[in-house]
Amino acid sequence: MIKTFSSLVLFLVLACTSTDLVAQSGMEFHEFKRRIEPYFAEELIEDLREAMPQGASYRIWGWDVGDFSGDGIYDIAFSVNVLGTRKRESIVYLFIDTDGFLVNIARYPFTYVDLPLEVGVVIRDGGCYITQKRKADHWMIRGYQYRDGAVLLLDEFTSDKIGTFAHEAYRNYRTLETSERFLNAQGEEEFTVDYLTIPSYERGRQVYAGFVADAVVEQTKHVREGAFWWKGPEDASFSAKIVYDESYLYLRIAVKDSTVVTGWCDTCPADRIDVWLDVTPPEGESGSRSITNVDRSKLTIRSVADSGLFQFAVKIGDFADIRPSVKVRTTDDLDPAQEGAVEQLRIVTAQRSDGYVVKVRIPFVLLGYETAPVEDRFLTELGLTIGLHDVDNEFRPEESSFLASSSIRTLDPSSYGAVRFVPDGLWYGETVNIYVDAVLGQLRELGF
Repeated sequence: MIKTFSSLVLFLVLACTSTDLVAQSGMEFHEFKRRIEPYFAEELIEDLREAMPQGASYRIWGWDVGDFSGDGIYDIAFSVNVLGTRKRESIVYLFIDTDGFLVNIARYPFTYVDLPLEVGVVIRDGGCYITQKRKADHWMIRGYQYRDGAVLLLDEFTSDKIGTFAHEAYRNYRTLETSERFLNAQGEEEFTVDYLTIPSYERGRQVYAGFVADAVVEQTKHVREGAFWWKGPEDASFSAKIVYDESYLYLRIAVKDSTVVTGWCDTCPADRIDVWLDVTPPEGESGSRSITNVDRSKLTIRSVADSGLFQFAVKIGDFADIRPSVKVRTTDDLDPAQEGAVEQLRIVTAQRSDGYVVKVRIPFVLLGYETAPVEDRFLTELGLTIGLHDVDNEFRPEESSFLASSSIRTLDPSSYGAVRFVPDGLWYGETVNIYVDAVLGQLRELGF
């Protein structure tokens, strides 16, 4: 995924520096109209003109035509710089074809460093991608998509420098995939990690359409061991949702399993769930959980930890006589309060037609926190990986698979995935419903 978006950065830069804009002055609307006439009728182009800043001089610097609304009809996006202002700002307009009109669904202001040329647009793979140069050696790409009346943030890619290292980071807000890597001055990869980031909202909070709360582990890349024996998502896969309240962390893991093996003794091969937590928050200049320090050309990777790591090994029971159980392993010496909190651990399992569900309640006191580690104005991140051990034949335990939300190595915190605690008023991702103003207007007319 990182490599894909690195190529997208290059494509956007080349597109922005094309010979069409060699004069570095942008286009007036009449020239822009001539460029897009092969794609749109005169009436539709007039819709664009009417949406432009009226009574002001402006230039159009970048544009692209494609489909980011999923209806198979051309949409358009372009960046506009208004002349005569002191702001170093380009406005990116997104238009979709709806009922024979080009409708403006979004309008995003982006600052630039030297030239409006540094803000560009590309439509591809069902998304509209906006690139922005934020400062020297620092680029950002954000992908947007229109679905069912809402403009959704698909993903975000950043490329910058930390010390002498090139740093790249990627977040996908639809699949919850996250990637990060560091390259040295010779372009060699010094560190890379891929994992799922699972958002955790407060218990009882409604998560609206457009935001993703469930992480799904069902692809070949999620099979960390035993890929030869894995036959696909119906054989073994899971989705995970995490919520919190003031005192507890709650996990709900829904497992698809074609053959559930519960085991008839404590040591017998059986399906099971593992949850790993790294409760040490990020630190260092990079703001990364995995990198503790960047000193010129030296990268210090947090690959070993002597505290802050927890493993919760869940046995699912047999959904009848044998009750589920959970065993705690940790690098820490537990104090009396934590020892007492172990008794507050709860585990519930239930069988379904296509597998089973596991619910786990973990006290924050056990993890070393008095209450949920939630801040009011930003998202708090801790390390977290969920793993599924799938056994299809208890008499051939070697024919098993292991799926997880990261390439977990138990005592290596840099291999953990992540959970992000989302406070009230914030979200993991971004979505804007284009009908909000119209709905509010109707409610006001009705007296609400």
